[in-house]
Amino acid sequence: MSMMQSGPVEAFDGTECGAGLHPAVGTGFSFDADANPGGGDIVPQQAVVDPAALVSALVAAFRAHSHINNVMTHVSGARWDEIERALHIILDIAAVPAGLSRLEANIVDLLCAERGVTGRIFKPYFETLLARLLPAVPAGHLQAHVLSLHQAAQIYEEDNPGVVRIAIKTGEVR
Repeated sequence: MSMMQSGPVEAFDGTECGAGLHPAVGTGFSFDADANPGGGDIVPQQAVVDPAALVSALVAAFRAHSHINNVMTHVSGARWDEIERALHIILDIAAVPAGLSRLEANIVDLLCAERGVTGRIFKPYFETLLARLLPAVPAGHLQAHVLSLHQAAQIYEEDNPGVVRIAIKTGEVR
């Protein structure tokens, strides 16, 4: 089929729960009696995000973008396994800026700061990816979390000029 041809469009018949969701999001919606304890409107529970699937999808998307692929390859020393590990840590809600390694801090900076060509490309690309991979609420929470990591790191660096950052987490120096 070429771009100028089209095929029949099938309507959603309601039999496939979560048919439009990316694999990074489970079908965690529940309409049980406990889902709406207050009565009134039906409010489904939030979808459960699988962190491993989300990180895998982000890494695949970063590798597919030529400029972002080049930048991430450069900052990681061509260690995409390290980028994947760093994204797991960054997207963990329990992450704190003082515990980020240099690679993790660089990735957070790329995701949030709009400096230079890469920053103007990377931040909107990341936000678009999250919007496509996750429902609105979890995507917003992750964006806010990453932005708070970036802002806290900026404040730390302003308050401690010339301090060499050594990240220590669970007894390991990274």
